[in-house]
Amino acid sequence: MDAVEQLLATKEIETLITRCCQLCDDEDWTTFATLWTDDAEFGVEDGPTFAGKETMLEFVTTCLTPGYVGKHICSGTVVEFGPDGTTADARTDVVWIAANFENTILSRYNDTFVKQDGRWLFRRRFETPTAFVPGPPPMSDVLAEGFEGTTRQQ
Repeated sequence: MDAVEQLLATKEIETLITRCCQLCDDEDWTTFATLWTDDAEFGVEDGPTFAGKETMLEFVTTCLTPGYVGKHICSGTVVEFGPDGTTADARTDVVWIAANFENTILSRYNDTFVKQDGRWLFRRRFETPTAFVPGPPPMSDVLAEGFEGTTRQQ
C-alpha cells in the first residue's frame, strides 16, 4: 500500500466511522447494517460482547428507546493498516450528547476494519468508556491562573 492508497483508505475509514455514528443518531438501521461484516462484533469494556451481525444489531437498535435523539461527536481518528492493506485498526474518541444536552458518554472506539469487495467494513467495535469522576477537574494553581479566562472554575 503506497502513501496515496493509504491516504485514500484512511479517509474512507474516517468517513465510515462518521457515517456509522450519524446513521445511529438518525436510527437508519437498514443502512447502518450495511456497514458491518457478517461476523461483526460489538463490545464494551467490563460489559458484554455481541458477536455476529444480527446479535450486534439487536443490541444496537434497542439500547435506546426509539425516537430518542442524541448526537455522537467524534475526534480525529488514528488509523493503522495491516501488512497486506486489507485490514485496519482505528481509535476514535467520542462524546455522545443526549437530547437533554448533557454529556452522557465519554469513550474511545477501538475499531477493526476489513476491505471486502472494494469497500471498507466494520468487523469489530470495542468501546472503552472513561469512568465518571464527579466534581471539577483538579487543576494546579499555575494552570488555574494561566488559563483563568478560558477555563470554567468552580
